[in-house]
Amino acid sequence: MGLKRATTSVAAIAGAISLLAAAPAFADCSTEVALGVNSQGKQKFLRKETNMVTEAGPAKMVVEYATPDRMRQILTPLTEGKPVESIVVGDKAWTNNGEGWKASPSHEADQLVQFMIKSIAQVYQEVGKFECTGLETIEGKELRGYRGLDEPPPSAPGAPPAEKMKNEAVRMVYLDPVTGLPARSILARPGYLDKPIFKEVYTYPDSIVIEPPKDVVK
Repeated sequence: MGLKRATTSVAAIAGAISLLAAAPAFADCSTEVALGVNSQGKQKFLRKETNMVTEAGPAKMVVEYATPDRMRQILTPLTEGKPVESIVVGDKAWTNNGEGWKASPSHEADQLVQFMIKSIAQVYQEVGKFECTGLETIEGKELRGYRGLDEPPPSAPGAPPAEKMKNEAVRMVYLDPVTGLPARSILARPGYLDKPIFKEVYTYPDSIVIEPPKDVVK
């Protein structure tokens, strides 16, 4: 009887292994995500609406781009504090923290310009590894999902450093199945994709006008 039970156990284990081996694995779809992100940077007009948890609390950030060298950013704390608006045109930048527009010092202007460049011109290698998760309907729209296989990307200004989220969050990117362009991306704790720590929604307006502010405080 002992031999029979042992033989049965071995057969069961072998069967389980064969089932695992036969189970379909998610495909590597990193190229699809990379192409989508790089195509996003080639769009003439781009709008990003971001909800995130910063070190100062929850906040919303809206960033608009008129490529290649114009950006308007509005960061709004959702608890305390005033919205901070910034405009970049070429290599110049201006900021309004509720006390009127002021020209940004050179080091701050350079930071804003570099943020703009990196935001709309990600290179292929920086996108990371992704697996396909299939079509999903999110807020009434059918999107194609991709799960990140590596650590989160660099944080947006004001967001917690990426290393704090490493191994604590799932990274998801959703592409429009028709255009191939990114529609949204999130960082969320495992099992809580509907309550993300970071959510960014992308739209591509026909026109965005960004001009230097006229009422700059001297």
